[in-house]
Amino acid sequence: MAQSGRVLLVDDIPGERINFQAAFGAELGVARDVGQLEARLRDGHQWSVAFVDFNLNSADSTGLTALLRLHHERPETRIVTYSQFNEGGRTLYAAAARHWFGADALLDKTRNEPESLIAYVHELTAGRNPTPQRWQQRLQSAHLIDSLLADASWVRIWAAIREASGDMALVAKILDVGVSSLRSFKDRATEAAIAFNEKFHDQPHPGYSRNKKGILSSFAAEHRHFLTAPDLSTVMSPGTRRR
Repeated sequence: MAQSGRVLLVDDIPGERINFQAAFGAELGVARDVGQLEARLRDGHQWSVAFVDFNLNSADSTGLTALLRLHHERPETRIVTYSQFNEGGRTLYAAAARHWFGADALLDKTRNEPESLIAYVHELTAGRNPTPQRWQQRLQSAHLIDSLLADASWVRIWAAIREASGDMALVAKILDVGVSSLRSFKDRATEAAIAFNEKFHDQPHPGYSRNKKGILSSFAAEHRHFLTAPDLSTVMSPGTRRR
């Protein structure tokens, strides 16, 4: 028999559950990782609202895979992207959650008092968006994540840029490709990083004298957790998201 609960928390840190348990009591379900989430899905559990963190302390998966599973198997569940958004890579997670998986709202972990959690669930189930207004404005540009990851091969390039501190000759050596083959990526990714920084980090456009190496290196370092996520190549595929 299918089991129902009001709220799901997908997070690996036990301490994160305290405020959720205070807010929802027996109506709270918890999955520490994707494996536990999949087990609960197989058992027929259903939820009105799910809060999904990015880092699940796994070598194989992040909250991206959890979002993918919920997106396919519980499309009626309202998703809250839940993380510390001042950490590197989390703004990309917010954009991915909204643009790729249709996440309904965003909540920063620093704002997870029981009364705030209760208010979020109440607003979502009433059909309203409790996301802070500034984040609602930012997430209107969530589609920019597609320009930062225009092809699955770009995941390896971003990782190599991080390792090479933006030196494209060294990136080419790491990837065993010709430097000329990276020219299109360098131009397109620089423009994409600038656009994302403008919309999500309020950074002014650097103008035409910009340093592409510096921009790419800084972006790869700032967003390293997301850009090196073990499941990124899989979940970013439109085919995977449609299945």
